Amino acid sequence: MTFFGIITSLDGCVFCCDARCRRTPTPTPVIDSFGRQVFFTRSGQFIIVVEGRPGPNGIAVGTSLEAGPDGRPDLQIQNSRDMGDGSLKVCDTGPVSQGGGGVPGIWPPSFDPNSNLITAALLDFACRFDSSVSAASPCTILDEGREPRLVVPQSTAQFCDFVASTAAFPPGENLLTVRLRDVLGNPGPTAQVVVRVATPTPTRTPTRTP
Repeated sequence: MTFFGIITSLDGCVFCCDARCRRTPTPTPVIDSFGRQVFFTRSGQFIIVVEGRPGPNGIAVGTSLEAGPDGRPDLQIQNSRDMGDGSLKVCDTGPVSQGGGGVPGIWPPSFDPNSNLITAALLDFACRFDSSVSAASPCTILDEGREPRLVVPQSTAQFCDFVASTAAFPPGENLLTVRLRDVLGNPGPTAQVVVRVATPTPTRTPTRTP
């Protein structure tokens, strides 16, 4: 794993991609007591970005978002909480009017190979990632040139999920856990980040004075 995080700018800009913010210092990452980076967002919709490269064995990173021989995709990602309505239907990625739904959460985080529920949730989440994105065609922008580039130049694979409204993250703390497999099906180490979605401020309804 070379990069794992979220981007709140829906055009794919990682931090500063405009001359107006050129002098703005890069924010210092917030790390929790467990060593996980914490991302803050006002909305439950953003871009999830995962990048990887071969491990010590040198075997290429698998890039399939569909079920492999074990029924699971090469990108294996899960949230600790339900996304959207938490629908148990797999790959229901369309609009609500066409039966679209969310992704069930997994708590505690687990990749138990014997769990059909986890297999279904991993497939459902992987379905949300854009199949047109790759290391050769990344979704991320790093500077004013606005040329799509990898966050980490050494990455050989990139995955991006433009989180849809049907799978929006709920307010509060969400723990994302991910791992990648190589093309032979060997899983790599897991990585985790925390996504804290702001709780909407209730709108006060004016009352009539008697």
